[in-house]
Amino acid sequence: MTYKLPMGQDQIQQYLPHRDPMLFVDRVTKLSDNQIQIESNLDPEARYFKGHFPHMPIQPGVLIIETVAQAGALLVKLSHDLSDGMFMGFSAVDSAKFKKPVYPGETLIVDVEIVRKRLPFYKFSGRVSVKDKLVATVDFTAAEMTFE
Repeated sequence: MTYKLPMGQDQIQQYLPHRDPMLFVDRVTKLSDNQIQIESNLDPEARYFKGHFPHMPIQPGVLIIETVAQAGALLVKLSHDLSDGMFMGFSAVDSAKFKKPVYPGETLIVDVEIVRKRLPFYKFSGRVSVKDKLVATVDFTAAEMTFE
């Protein structure tokens, strides 16, 4: 399928089950059969910044991982014919490395590629950048699942 890019949240919500406050994909900027690039704007008013950490707020690593996973799930839904009523669920975080802190108001540029597919499992590799600087890498596995 061909999609008009950039794709905004209204369109993204047609393919991902996530909703505010847990939908972290704001835009899809690039898409191919095995790769996707998304942008995620970090809202300075997000509640978690008030406590993580109050005098020097930074984006929690687990939310960076979640953002990368959402990009991977969206990639499968858009380019690998994931059936209606199915979604991608985390199976494993194989590796996560954080190189630099990420601050409120910044925009994450997330690139995810499918490394291997052995249904129902997909293995992904993700890279996260801010202003052309690598801030994190995440390798993970997810599986096709059905809503119950």
